[in-house]
Amino acid sequence: MIEESKVDQFLMHWRMVNRHLREGRLTNGDKNITRLQWTLLRHVGRSENCTMGSIADHFNVGMSTISQMIDRLEKWGYVERGTSMRDARVKMVSLTEKGTAMIQEVRASYLEQLTHGLNRFSEDERETFLNYLQRLAENLRELSDDEHSMDE
Repeated sequence: MIEESKVDQFLMHWRMVNRHLREGRLTNGDKNITRLQWTLLRHVGRSENCTMGSIADHFNVGMSTISQMIDRLEKWGYVERGTSMRDARVKMVSLTEKGTAMIQEVRASYLEQLTHGLNRFSEDERETFLNYLQRLAENLRELSDDEHSMDE
C-alpha cells in the first residue's frame, strides 16, 4: 500500500502544475474568468443542445447559481442564451464567437506551456512519464468501473 505522504506529495505537485498552467491564462482584458466559469465555458462548447437545466445538473448546482454565472458570461460576450425551438420555456446556452476564441486561445497557451515543460525531459523520460500517466488513468478507470459494477 502506498504511503499517505506519497499521495499528498503527488497531489501537491499535481496542483502546482495545474496552478502554473492556469496562471494568467484566464484573464481577458479586465475580466478574470474563474476556474468554474472556464469549466462551464468548455462544457457549453463541447455540448450540443445545452440547456440551463442540463448545465445545472452537470455541475450539481442550483438553477440560480448557473443563471448568475451565465449572466456574467453573457454580459462579457462569451455565451448567449436562446429559446428552444421545441419548448419556449427551455433556455438554451451556446458559445459566441468571442467565447469560442477564448477557449481556443487558452487551450493554445496551455499546450504551449505544457510543451515547453515536457521538452525539458529527454525523449525517454517523456515516454516513461506518459506511460505512467496512462497507467494511472487506466487504474483509476478500472477502479471506477469496479465500483459501478458493485452498485448494480
